[in-house]
Amino acid sequence: MFHTFLVDIIERFREALKIPTWWPAGALPGNAEAETPLRRFQDFLAENYPCFHKKAERRTLSPYSVVYRWPGRAGAESGAARGADAGVETAEAVLILAHYDVVPAEREKWSVDPFGAEKKDGFIYGRGALDMKSILIAIMEAAENLCAGGFEPRRDIWFAFGGDEERSGIQGARKAAEWFAQRGQRFAWILDEGTPVAENQIKGIDSPLALFGIEEKGFLSLDLTVAQNPGHASRPPKVQAAAVLGRALCRIAKKPFPFNLTPTVESFFARLAPLSGGAQGFFMRHARALGSIFFRAVSGNPDIASLLHTTVAMTQLEGSAADNVMPSEVRAVINLRLLHPRTVEKAVAFIKKTIGDERVKVTVHGLGTDPVPANPEYIKRTGQGWKEMEAALKAVYPGVTSLVFLMVATTDSRHYKDLAGGIFRFSPHQLNPRELSLIHGHDERISVENLQRGLEFYTRLLGSL
Repeated sequence: MFHTFLVDIIERFREALKIPTWWPAGALPGNAEAETPLRRFQDFLAENYPCFHKKAERRTLSPYSVVYRWPGRAGAESGAARGADAGVETAEAVLILAHYDVVPAEREKWSVDPFGAEKKDGFIYGRGALDMKSILIAIMEAAENLCAGGFEPRRDIWFAFGGDEERSGIQGARKAAEWFAQRGQRFAWILDEGTPVAENQIKGIDSPLALFGIEEKGFLSLDLTVAQNPGHASRPPKVQAAAVLGRALCRIAKKPFPFNLTPTVESFFARLAPLSGGAQGFFMRHARALGSIFFRAVSGNPDIASLLHTTVAMTQLEGSAADNVMPSEVRAVINLRLLHPRTVEKAVAFIKKTIGDERVKVTVHGLGTDPVPANPEYIKRTGQGWKEMEAALKAVYPGVTSLVFLMVATTDSRHYKDLAGGIFRFSPHQLNPRELSLIHGHDERISVENLQRGLEFYTRLLGSL
């Protein structure tokens, strides 16, 4: 019976992977080629989860956002007293986030069709298999099964699924958050995608670790541009724009942002230290006391260093369109991940001061967002939602140690930061370094075992609310 049940889930997941919800280069909102698959995915959910759709209220805000309210017993009773549109539990409601868009795939570099959802050797291949249709489908499967069994939550459970997380969530999550704010809706806590159950990802620690992301770095991309008169490459000026830009990039590389130990990362190191042992354990246990000594010791390790300062990645360079033409402008894009309390404004000022050259114009590229600090109670492993999260984790991963963690990437949850007391960022999959590297990579895939773990986690979690 269970085997048949799991086969059905796998087939629905495969159908979800086959919907190519990636964004074509150069497309703008309103583009039919881009938005048609997004709407198709929304329809897929309605068609495949009938029991949940009978119980939940569905609002399609746009191709980029669909919102559900699964009424809890208390919410339904208070709603009946206040009117149909007022059935909102602002104090106790929980919000579960996910996104159904994916990054593009270079088909020629995959061994299988990235949208073919091929199953082989215990894995299901496809763009979005890890990031993050597997999680969204696990959420829907869990909700569907609970509804089919007659389960009714005690509190309102909301779901907000976005269709442009990979493009900063401007049309999806941000507008959905605005919709909630206009209604006066708040949440006790929020759960979004995040860090996984890490397997062999921390040197010297073999046992898996469940990393609960309770804090998130900010996101900022900057355009660095230098202008000059265009002309024939046979008559270059004495000072070329590319040289000015190159010097600016070198100055940035030589002056990294200062290191800082946030309470979240300090707690992470303190809990990790007994598992590490030796010199590594000593350094982690005494990170704050060691201060600059600790920072110097870990500065060469990108995984650890990224937890301790605002990082700068030089991601794009542009110049002339031809090899024999002087460009009118040269451009570099740098991507920063901001560690609290470094804001967008402060980061821009730091970069400008570091460059120290007015010929280099520094402007914000796209949407910049400040860091999202942790709920102080979460650092102490208390507060709303912590008990439910830990219980669901232990049911699926008995004996696995959980740690608070800093999310160095960005999620849709940052758009909802003013609507909740706290945010968890966690993915209930056990991933080794090779599997983790497949996120946004070629031959992205997820094991059937991890798909089952996700279903079990969300069934336990939703069933406890």
